[in-house]
Amino acid sequence: MSVPSEPEKYSIDQMMDRLKNRREGVPLADGKLVTRADGSQAIRVRMKKRRSHQLHKEQRRSQHRARMLQVSGALVLVLLALFGSGVAIVFANSAPFREGLVRKIALCSGAGAELHQFRMNPTSANASALTLTWPAGNVLGSLKARNLYAEISPVSFLGKSMVGEEVRASEATLTLRIPQADKPSREIPASEGIQPVRFNHYNLPKLHILVGNPSAPGIRMHGSEASFIPQNPNGRPQLLLSRGDLTIKGWPKLQMDRSHIEFRGNDADIIGMRLRHATDPRGVFELSGTLSPYATNQASTLAVQLDSYLVAGIAGTELGRLFSGRIDTVSSSTSNYLSFTPGPDPSPSLSVTFRNSLASVLEVTGFPFLFGLSQTLDDEWFARPVFDSEIRGILRRVDGNVSIENLNLENKGRMALRGMVAMTPNRILSGKLEVGVAQGMIQSSENPRLDALFGPPRDNFRWLTLKISGNTNSPADNFKDLYESNIDSKATAPADRIPSFEDLTRPK
Repeated sequence: MSVPSEPEKYSIDQMMDRLKNRREGVPLADGKLVTRADGSQAIRVRMKKRRSHQLHKEQRRSQHRARMLQVSGALVLVLLALFGSGVAIVFANSAPFREGLVRKIALCSGAGAELHQFRMNPTSANASALTLTWPAGNVLGSLKARNLYAEISPVSFLGKSMVGEEVRASEATLTLRIPQADKPSREIPASEGIQPVRFNHYNLPKLHILVGNPSAPGIRMHGSEASFIPQNPNGRPQLLLSRGDLTIKGWPKLQMDRSHIEFRGNDADIIGMRLRHATDPRGVFELSGTLSPYATNQASTLAVQLDSYLVAGIAGTELGRLFSGRIDTVSSSTSNYLSFTPGPDPSPSLSVTFRNSLASVLEVTGFPFLFGLSQTLDDEWFARPVFDSEIRGILRRVDGNVSIENLNLENKGRMALRGMVAMTPNRILSGKLEVGVAQGMIQSSENPRLDALFGPPRDNFRWLTLKISGNTNSPADNFKDLYESNIDSKATAPADRIPSFEDLTRPK
């Protein structure tokens, strides 16, 4: 059954009837009947908004608003920080800040301070040079450092203190001197409490140290790497040195291997100072003990230990040519020390009791009696004898004078030497040596004059005492004189058949 379709066209009366019927019939719940200006009527429908409570969208909007507030706050803080940093940097590079820092450095060090071309940035402080000068009553004379760089903490910009992790300088020269008891040791009295300049570490890759008059220092160390820690785990200031050339007036040239020094009041405890000869990286010369630089009338004594150290490294090159080899210290209650007085006349004194190092020998050369023995005994070994057993002696250095005392050298079945040899600062030699030659070698030489020259057997050797003289360039002894003057009246061979010293030493 089909539904009759509505007509395509309506008359005005029909339209009005339909509107009246609809108004009287179904209520207009979703619309409102209105009359237009031309008299026609229409239903105005008000569209309803969709109102649903969706929590996740509200949370998203809330988070977005909070994030915007955070970003805005952070941006404000950054802008304030940048502004504050800019103001702080400008202040830190101003003359008042620099002058305040100089006063802080002087207060901490006790020295007069000069700071050149100082500048700061957010992470570091820099200066082209720093000069510290102490009064005459301080063992520290002056410190001149170049190209300083400091890793600083942000609180340093406030101006109350300068703190950070490390200070470095490319090069520095430290001058030490004998303090004057009647002079002050500080330019500014020390303050109690926290120091206004505090860094955990000071590093100097190239440090030069001068002791004494800077124009002619008694001790000079050049090119050492230094590390200073104001407070080590023991609560003490600590200085570490590594490498560097060490020159001591009147001594062979040395090299610093490493050094560990801790400071205790006015004293310096040398935990260990290892030195080496300038041309020998193998031998070790080690010092330890306490220095009291302000006790100018009291000698400071350091313990000495040698390990495979060249004789020339202590005795000097000249005496080291006559006695060459490597030595170790032997425990002794009266030796193995370096003593000096920290005053105008330090008078350093070194004494070591030694023996030959393990697997090392001691060679003696240059003395005329050795050549004479090699010719009279017809054995070239005696020209440069090597001793490998029973090697003992005491080596001393006092004011440039060097001596080898209580010398006891032995090569079983051949030769022994006992006695002492000394050298003055101008290289003059003196001393006495007992020369022992194996009895069988003298007998086998069939030289009656040589047999008469040596004394009776003792300790498996026959002995002859010689006087040492001359200088290190031309050592001398009286072997020839004794040989020529000693005519054995009991010699069985005719006198004209006994060879003279010139005959024996004439080149063949």
